[in-house]
Amino acid sequence: MNRIFIFGGANIDLCGSSLAPLRNYDSNPGTIAVSFGGVGRNIGQICALLGQNISFVTCFADDPYGQKMKKDCEKLGMDCTYSKVVHDCPSSMYIAILDSNRDMHIGMSDMRILKEMDEAMLDKALAAVHPDDWIIIDANLAADTVRYILDHACCPVAADPVSANKVVRLKPVLGKLSIFKPNQYEAQELTGIWIKDDASARQSLDWFLDRGVKEILISMADRGVLIGTRQEKLWFTHRRLEIENATGGGDTFMGAYISRRLAKDEPRTAVRYAIAAAVTTIEKDAVRRRSLKDEEIRESISGMRIEERKIA
Repeated sequence: MNRIFIFGGANIDLCGSSLAPLRNYDSNPGTIAVSFGGVGRNIGQICALLGQNISFVTCFADDPYGQKMKKDCEKLGMDCTYSKVVHDCPSSMYIAILDSNRDMHIGMSDMRILKEMDEAMLDKALAAVHPDDWIIIDANLAADTVRYILDHACCPVAADPVSANKVVRLKPVLGKLSIFKPNQYEAQELTGIWIKDDASARQSLDWFLDRGVKEILISMADRGVLIGTRQEKLWFTHRRLEIENATGGGDTFMGAYISRRLAKDEPRTAVRYAIAAAVTTIEKDAVRRRSLKDEEIRESISGMRIEERKIA
């Protein structure tokens, strides 16, 4: 069975949600949740739930958080053989503070542990990659790490930009990516184009294709998903979402899409599957509940009211 190698971040996520309007410089009553996160880890979880053979390459600290996170990844079915345990750095952590409307007020991340990914570690993982496998990277990695992986990869590589702030790390290597999946804000950060209609959608997709990306997917939130290849450019829409928990929708889309491309599905078929997976995840909080199944996604596709049209 072919494998998906994921090089990326694994975080301890702390999320505080205020029960009243936030007061700066004061203690605020609220609820606090702790969970395992990180874009690379999240994508790996989705792929594992969908039955894929996953090798997850990251850095775990040897503190209690790191030990628990590594065990959890392995419990999910992710092979962590090529990951590294770091003894003198704390676990990667992300803190989010939400206001009483559950909108982000401020966030902070400490991902310095990923700088411990050295060439010796990467070489061991890359030596195990087969040309028929896939590699997924996230932009939490240092720019030098990203470049090293792409310079030595023998199989197709997909990338998730993580955020508008971090997407610039991938700009110099776009031409080496088989698949790139920014959202509308991350795409605008690179192209300077805000997508508002077919003309600007085509212009944005062409910007990436002209720089060598083979398949560009741009998630547009409630406006759907764009996909561009040299053969066609399509705009997909779907029914309105009933949000239970929006966390993990984008990571689910990426994991589901790569799972189907690994299975040799055509891009437009893989997009439909990925949309259904992402909607199911958001509406059923499937990432937290760890309940996503291939048959559940396939059964849901007909009810998603997915429509596609060529971008004029």
